[in-house]
Amino acid sequence: MKTVAQAVKATGVSPRQVIKSLVLISEKGSILAIVDGESRVSLEKVKQHFGEVRLATPEEVREITGFEVGGVPPVGINIKTVVDPRVLENEFVIGGGGRIDKLCKLDPRKIVEYQKAEIIEIRE
Repeated sequence: MKTVAQAVKATGVSPRQVIKSLVLISEKGSILAIVDGESRVSLEKVKQHFGEVRLATPEEVREITGFEVGGVPPVGINIKTVVDPRVLENEFVIGGGGRIDKLCKLDPRKIVEYQKAEIIEIRE
């Protein structure tokens, strides 16, 4: 799904239970940044940890992850991953399922475990 609103409508969960998996390009390499559906990633906060940073273009997202924007899953991607702590307040979250028309439901702590993610406040 391309938007949080679409995911909420399809699943009936709250926007806080929907997660966004965003690919960023930093001085230190690619980053998968995960925030809840009510939040936006603060590039300034990410910059404090990883240097200059920007959102990846749709072409870069496809090249780095193998997935299209809107379908990027929160697990199974071999890049540095950071999860905002607010995501972990949920019993489960809904994220990209590998295709624009698929979603996945999982325990957010499993994202941290599978991705060996850092928990850093990255939301605005």
